[in-house]
Amino acid sequence: MIDLQNMRRLPAMANHELFSTQNLNCEVTTSDVSFDFGDTSRFRKIEFPEQAGITANALLQLVPAQLVADTASNLYVLHFPKGIQGALMNLHQGGQSTTMIDAAGSFTGSASLYKVNPTAVAAFQMFSVASFATGQYFLADISSKLTEVNRKLDDLLAFLQASKRTELLSELTFVKYALANYATIMLSEPQRTATIGNLQRAKIKAVADIEFYTEQLESSAAAKSNENQAKTVLQNKQGIDLASQLYAISTIMEAYYSQNWNQSYLANISADAKPLFALTQNRMISAITKFSDRINKDLESKKKGLLKGDVSQSEHKVLKLYDTLNSQSETPLLAFIEEALDKPSEPSELYLRSDGSVYQKI
Repeated sequence: MIDLQNMRRLPAMANHELFSTQNLNCEVTTSDVSFDFGDTSRFRKIEFPEQAGITANALLQLVPAQLVADTASNLYVLHFPKGIQGALMNLHQGGQSTTMIDAAGSFTGSASLYKVNPTAVAAFQMFSVASFATGQYFLADISSKLTEVNRKLDDLLAFLQASKRTELLSELTFVKYALANYATIMLSEPQRTATIGNLQRAKIKAVADIEFYTEQLESSAAAKSNENQAKTVLQNKQGIDLASQLYAISTIMEAYYSQNWNQSYLANISADAKPLFALTQNRMISAITKFSDRINKDLESKKKGLLKGDVSQSEHKVLKLYDTLNSQSETPLLAFIEEALDKPSEPSELYLRSDGSVYQKI
């Protein structure tokens, strides 16, 4: 078996050690321990996408290294010196030398050639494909926690306003498509690039939808309290939740699809999301508080016999929503985004069996 740790994070390569397993930030070891891979609470089988053009059996070529040595024995990586401007000099017989020249043809420096470790080239390919497969599982786990995104279509149609129905349903359909096909789309650069662009547009639309439903909530909560009005308030709150969750999952998937795990970039994602969610949360609390106050006032009047009837089920839900919102120091979605973006940096263990099947430790 092979234990692959930290396989998802690929740091910058050292000048003298290109494509080494160390640079892949992973460790390949054999194991004499017997594992029960049928235990689904501890292991899950990695399914490699057909579009990858490989099977899990190809991973066996990593052991021993000689099996792939001939394939990449003549591969080199060209490294340009830092701070030196220029291009490679063209040779009369064809090709280019490692000599660097400027626009006037003057010598500016020399590039360096480093022989590629063939075993690491194979490891790099397999680890990349495996990372997409495990990324698929990460995203599936993440998206399963989004209640509004996972609602049935009929439930969504019940509360989505007609003016926003087409827009939100199209966004939701695309997001679910991008979630379900992550591992395969990552193997096609044109598809990956197009998907990133669509995710960025979905995120922009989600911000607009958050604002739309927040304004609708404020408007509906300003009206006199009754059962129908309480239903409208709750529906607008659901609209905010759906748009907010679409923003969250689009933001997360943009990072996963771009494979950009730069800490400054990830910090900026949180910095952008925090004021958006905080402002929305404060506006919701303010609106729901006013509506809840009117419900409680009516409730007191009904207890005193000044008003007839009981508080409706929808009005009770609004009161419960008021308690929930006021008990939160910040929206749970912010922590949700940050946790999802931390996932790829966590150590990951893969086990390669003698039959070529690969399992991930849960």
